[in-house]
Amino acid sequence: MSNSNYTVNFDTGEIATESAEVSCKQDTARGGVLSIHDYVKSLESDGTLLSKSYIRPESEKLRCKTDKKPFLMWRVGASFLKASQGSTGQPVPFGKKKPIKGFSADSRRGLMFAISGVRRDAPLPCFVTLTYPSAFPDPFSSKRHLKMFIQRLLRAFPDACGIWKLEPQDRGAPHYHLLIWGVDDAELKKWVPFAWHKIAGNGDQNHLFFHLGILHESKPCVSLVRSFRGVWAYASKYLGKTFSVAGWDDLHTGRFWGFVNKEKIPFGELVECELSRSHVFHVMRYQRRFSKRRLRASGFTLFCDSQQWVNNIFSEVQQ
Repeated sequence: MSNSNYTVNFDTGEIATESAEVSCKQDTARGGVLSIHDYVKSLESDGTLLSKSYIRPESEKLRCKTDKKPFLMWRVGASFLKASQGSTGQPVPFGKKKPIKGFSADSRRGLMFAISGVRRDAPLPCFVTLTYPSAFPDPFSSKRHLKMFIQRLLRAFPDACGIWKLEPQDRGAPHYHLLIWGVDDAELKKWVPFAWHKIAGNGDQNHLFFHLGILHESKPCVSLVRSFRGVWAYASKYLGKTFSVAGWDDLHTGRFWGFVNKEKIPFGELVECELSRSHVFHVMRYQRRFSKRRLRASGFTLFCDSQQWVNNIFSEVQQ
């Protein structure tokens, strides 16, 4: 918990800051630490709590927007460059979480940032597709199968890592696409069909044959991505898909994407560098021209060869 407690006054809409750190307040009578609710009660009894105000419990999150100067952010050797004019702001509480029922714009953006953060010189990943036979679970229940598959994958290949993505088929069945690093594609081709069939095949031999690629018009469920462009082809194909499948609109699907062994994914180092506002304007102008977008915003993110852009930017700044 931070060293400040935020108090919301519902009469004025203002957010006040208390200087004390609640989590470290000592209850001398009991010799322990006061909980946040005990602290609120003590303020009420002392008459020091704001009228109709509320201090958020420690279990609830608080998004605190801090003052930021203009900056550039990128991952070394990766594929995104963010320019921002900076920001100032008040602490803003998160809204109440609701069940995930779709692939939101924020989730789509997060997946795009994750893929663009992979180093361009990293070893090429394997592309894996996991499907279900004629009998299939709902999307949320299928996450148990995915969890089992990932656990077995990491037991068999401890260095494996990657990104997974949930997608509905036209028949309404969930299936998964994964980018996997750290495993030889020949070994993965031998292992994945049998491992997934044991988890989700329900005894259907055609399910196994389909993933082995020996059924008519089927392909092996594991293939090696041939170039870095192939990684972006994956991103553009599966990020752009819509999810208006019959029966999915009202389902609690859970998350639509996530990481496998995130610490080992070959991300580039994240760098944030403060620049003058004029230099940031200059960079954003180039970003808009390059992307042919005319958005007027306080920040701009471009998916590109970030290292090339950064080298050019700082060569101009030094002149």
